[in-house]
Amino acid sequence: MQIQRSFLVRYQQITMRDETFTRCVNIDWLEVYVLESNDRYPCNADYFRRQGYLVKERDYGTRVYKEMFEIVDEMNNPLLEIRRNPASGASEFHGLSELSSHIRLPNWMLYQGNPIDFLREFLIKHDYIFKRIYRIDIAYDFEKFDTGDKPARFARRYLEGQYRKINQCKLAAYGMDSWSQCEWQSLSWGSRTSMVSTKLYNKTLELAEAKNSKPYIVTSWMIHGLIDNPCSMTKKDTKGNLYKPEIWRVEFSMKSAADGWIVIEMQNGKKVRKQTIPHRLDMFDTKDKLWQRFQDLAYHYFRFKHREYLNTSNAIANIALATVNSDSERPLQRKDRCRDKVLFYWDAHHVFTQLSTAPAPSKPKHTDDILRRRLAQYRQETSDMKVREACDIILKRLENFETLRFIPLGDNKAVKALQMALMAKIGGDERDALAIIEEIKQLLDNDMLL
Repeated sequence: MQIQRSFLVRYQQITMRDETFTRCVNIDWLEVYVLESNDRYPCNADYFRRQGYLVKERDYGTRVYKEMFEIVDEMNNPLLEIRRNPASGASEFHGLSELSSHIRLPNWMLYQGNPIDFLREFLIKHDYIFKRIYRIDIAYDFEKFDTGDKPARFARRYLEGQYRKINQCKLAAYGMDSWSQCEWQSLSWGSRTSMVSTKLYNKTLELAEAKNSKPYIVTSWMIHGLIDNPCSMTKKDTKGNLYKPEIWRVEFSMKSAADGWIVIEMQNGKKVRKQTIPHRLDMFDTKDKLWQRFQDLAYHYFRFKHREYLNTSNAIANIALATVNSDSERPLQRKDRCRDKVLFYWDAHHVFTQLSTAPAPSKPKHTDDILRRRLAQYRQETSDMKVREACDIILKRLENFETLRFIPLGDNKAVKALQMALMAKIGGDERDALAIIEEIKQLLDNDMLL
């Protein structure tokens, strides 16, 4: 007990370090269950067209709803996805009325402005009756844990048995097997029916496999200092060397059953306090609240213990242990009595930022990518300096064109500041992106920039 108490003191001291972290925390999925107003029913595609919206209908519905359509902007980018008109007669749909609808924000909309405010205003404008959050995902992106642990190394050690997770022990792992070692790329805990599921995975790898079709995430990484150049996905280390960081993500997915989900907290190392948290939109509508919810979830669903063995003092046990030839045969300590594996500094100062306008989803042009690779190869193979210079000009032009994918459209000062900061970072400015943005905003406010 004394050992436990002393560790608790050390743990509290560790977690209260006076350090500042730029936290890249976002909502990655937001879907709500609502009822249409009797006065406005049916809120179908034609209704929204009459309201002045651009609507893109799908020819078929879903397993639950007969109708599905998107409200899009002038560039055909999705703003909202609406599913309505529930199928009738099937027992699995019992409980849904004719007024039932599901509304989901597309992924890219969750990375700009305040997505919950946008959704709330839409629901109020069209008199929807909010019933519950159907699903919400909270994602935190980082290169290393606060303690300096690399996620890939942590995942490997966890699967080797150096650490053990408490709560939510059903595990699925994905990785690559080689003679030297297995490289784990994704760990998932929970099941499809779990109230909360947890995932740790290599987000850089996922984006690469998706052909970097989510520039809004990459731009967010640059703003938070995780990368310097969104085109090359590179960053400079403390010695000025260029490298490609692996950005990992811890993600919690909460289903509708999470209404009143439980947070478990230690009180003075003695008692366990259980607190019911209401599952409402206003619990997630600011970055500070979002980070607090992430902490609440991580404390319960992303908590690990060091593998420790029993310390036996009686003679019989010592004799028995003397015959044990391997650690695998030694008696293990109960998980709840083992030391915590510290990964995050919860009480450290943190800084948040958000994009007022995010770049829309897009993929690099395949033809441009082919041209870029062939030009780079041709440049290496020729000794003609004029030809090499011509290749450099074209490659630079292609890079500038690719940069546009990571720059949001708009003409307000916030968008202009972000655009100019992006160009500065890509041009080699080594200052923090937030510092560049603030400087540009001040210049724009004083009309010192065109």
